[in-house]
Amino acid sequence: MHEQTTTAGGWILAALAALLTATHPWAATGAAFGCCFFLASPSTTAGWQRVKLGVFSWGIGYAAGVFFYGDGPPWSQKAMLVSGALAALAAVLFTGFYAVIAKNGSLPPWLESLLTLLPWRR
Repeated sequence: MHEQTTTAGGWILAALAALLTATHPWAATGAAFGCCFFLASPSTTAGWQRVKLGVFSWGIGYAAGVFFYGDGPPWSQKAMLVSGALAALAAVLFTGFYAVIAKNGSLPPWLESLLTLLPWRR
């Protein structure tokens, strides 16, 4: 079952990437690399939660690339860096939040350190 879920998730991400590559190829490529970072990292999620998190991080990365460098065609290659960075960041942050919400755990230390930097948290 777990292997089927992973395979289905891969197909969903591939279809999403193929569909939106025609729209903004640099943002789609960057978001796909951000998802690869997420898929390669150890995660507290499994099964469909992992697939949903991958699609969500891909969408956040793609949207960020289009938002910052959406003027075109011709499209800016800078969108790839923004998309990749924000897709990876979104996946890591929301994996941490998922661990807290779904498993009633405490925040990971790295996430707690980041949240202390926010001005309204002091």
